[in-house]
Amino acid sequence: MAQSGLIGPYSLTEEEIERFVTGAEDWSSAAVYALGPVKDKRFYIRRVGHADGNLADELLTFLGQYAAFRFQFYRSTRSAYDKECRLYHEFKPRDNVTHPVKPKNTKFNCPVASCEMAE
Repeated sequence: MAQSGLIGPYSLTEEEIERFVTGAEDWSSAAVYALGPVKDKRFYIRRVGHADGNLADELLTFLGQYAAFRFQFYRSTRSAYDKECRLYHEFKPRDNVTHPVKPKNTKFNCPVASCEMAE
């Protein structure tokens, strides 16, 4: 079974976002997240995304739409985008209708060689 490499899952609530994201010691403005349900103690990825700014604010926009989230902070926007692309290709989340969008003001290409958005 494939592993996402993200921490969690946590309930997608304001309290859990505050506790695990806003209150994180290793906070960074570049982050990747996954959203979905937890069934039989397993987290199912239904959407992946990245935040170049405040992850907590991004997650709050999904309250009531998903039951749980996983996430990971990264030291660079490039690393976060690469991880988002890899998760998108590996898990094929049903709620992502298109390939992840490049972060603003970047010329990044998808790191997955088989992708048409790769270099």
